Amino acid sequence: MLSYAFIFAILYGCSDGFWYNNRPLVFTALLSKDTVVGSKAVVKYDRILSNLGGAYSPITGKFTVPFRGIYSISCSLMSQPINKVHLQITKNGKKLSILYSGATTYPHAGQTLHLLLNKGDKIWIQNANAKVAKLHDHGSYNVFSGALLMRVPRYFLHG
Repeated sequence: MLSYAFIFAILYGCSDGFWYNNRPLVFTALLSKDTVVGSKAVVKYDRILSNLGGAYSPITGKFTVPFRGIYSISCSLMSQPINKVHLQITKNGKKLSILYSGATTYPHAGQTLHLLLNKGDKIWIQNANAKVAKLHDHGSYNVFSGALLMRVPRYFLHG
């Protein structure tokens, strides 16, 4: 009996919830229209293509990590030609990366990060500039997405 309890404890400790192991965790959200984002504000992607696992909130614009693992996080950006835009991929309030889209044309920027994230971490996209950002979109250019690539047991060291 003690061996069964030990095996269950190991499985539970490796998975942050034994029964969630085989469920997919993926989201893709876009902007449905041209959007103005305030200084240092979070971009709230409102057109949800997928949100399996329910970890992305279109209300806050944030992805909340439900369990420890390696995640792929992607963002694309297209600004309106009247302004240049810097968007940052942010984790728990700290900048991880920046995308840039210049003025006078419709340049398109993209970035993908592969990250070891812990349960409760929050990832979002925000305007890195001190002035408003005007994003050009009609439902296809500005995208925020993420997917769990692999769960990582709690007993593995931080990377």
